Amino acid sequence: MNYSKIITSLLAVLVTIAVVVVFYFLRGILKPFLVAIFLTILLEPLVEALRKIRVPKGLAVTLVLLLTFAFLFLLGLVVYASVTSFSDQLPKYETKFVAIFHNLLDLFNIPLEDVNTYLKNFDWTSAIHQLSLPSYVSSTVGSFFQFLANVFLVLLFMVYALLGKESLFVRIRHAFKGAQAEQVASTVEIINRQIQEYLIAKTLISVVTGLLATTVLLIFGVDFALVWGMLIFLLNYIPNIGSTIATLPPILMALLQFDSFWRPFWVTVLLILIQMTMGNAVEPRFMGKRLDLSPLVVILSLIFWGFLWGIVGMILAVPIAATVKIVTENIEPLRPISYFLSGGVE
Repeated sequence: MNYSKIITSLLAVLVTIAVVVVFYFLRGILKPFLVAIFLTILLEPLVEALRKIRVPKGLAVTLVLLLTFAFLFLLGLVVYASVTSFSDQLPKYETKFVAIFHNLLDLFNIPLEDVNTYLKNFDWTSAIHQLSLPSYVSSTVGSFFQFLANVFLVLLFMVYALLGKESLFVRIRHAFKGAQAEQVASTVEIINRQIQEYLIAKTLISVVTGLLATTVLLIFGVDFALVWGMLIFLLNYIPNIGSTIATLPPILMALLQFDSFWRPFWVTVLLILIQMTMGNAVEPRFMGKRLDLSPLVVILSLIFWGFLWGIVGMILAVPIAATVKIVTENIEPLRPISYFLSGGVE
C-alpha cells in the first residue's frame, strides 16, 4: 500500500478545509480585498491613459480613486434609499398583489373557497413586515456606515495595488535570475492582460445592458428603475442565470404597479429582448469562446462563494472562476485544470 499517496490526499483535503475556513472567517477583509483587486485591474488602463497625457502618477491614482468612491457611494445611496421607499409603499403593493392573486384564482377556476376566504382576511402588510425585507437587506450588506467603511477599505487596497504595480516586476526580476525572470514576468503580464480584457469587456457589456434596461423602465415609469438597472448590471456578471434573475424583479414590480396589462407586457418583452441581444449577439462577439466556463463550474462557484460571502460572493464568483481559468491556462503544470473549467472542448 502506498501510504505517501494517502497522506498526500489527506493533507490536500485538510488544506482545502483550512482554506475554506480562513476565507469564511476573514471575509470582512478578503471581500474588500478581492473587490479592490478586480477594480484595480479594471481601472489600470485609465491610470495609464492619464499618465500618457502627462498627469503625474499620484494625481492619476487620486482621480481614479475619487471616481471609484463616487460610483460606490452613489450605488449604496440609491440602494438604501430605495429600500426605505419600498418599505413605505408596501400597503400599495399589498392591495395590488391580493387583487392579482384573486384574479388568478378566478381565471383558473380553482375551488379553494376556504383558502380564498383566509387570503381575503390576511394581513399582507404585517406578513411582509415580519419577513422584514429592509432588515434582510441591511443584514446582508450592513448599515450604510458599514458600507462606507468597506468602500474606504477597498480604496485603501486600491492605493497600494495601483502604486505597487510597477515595483512588482522589479521584485520578480530580483527574485529570479536571467531567462527565468523574464519568463515569469512575461507570464504574469499575459495573465494580467487577459484578466483585464475579460473584466473590461464584461463590464462594458454589463453597463450597456443596465443602461438600456434602466432607460426602458424609466420610459414606462416603473418604480425603482435605477435599482433594477444596477441589479441587472451586477447580475450580468453571472452568465445565463444572472440575466434571468435580474429581469424578474422589475417585471414583477411592473405587474404590481400598473392596472393596465400592456405596460408590464412591453416591459417584459423589451427587457427579454435586451438580454437576448446582449447575451447571444453582442457578448459572444466581444468575449469570444475562449473564456467560456462550464455551466457546472458557474453553478458550483455561485453556491460556494454565495455560501461563504453572501450576495457579494455570488457577484464575484464568476470573475474569480474566470481568473482561475486564465491563470491555469498560462501555467503549464496547471493547464489540465483549465480544461475542466472550460465550457467546451477546443
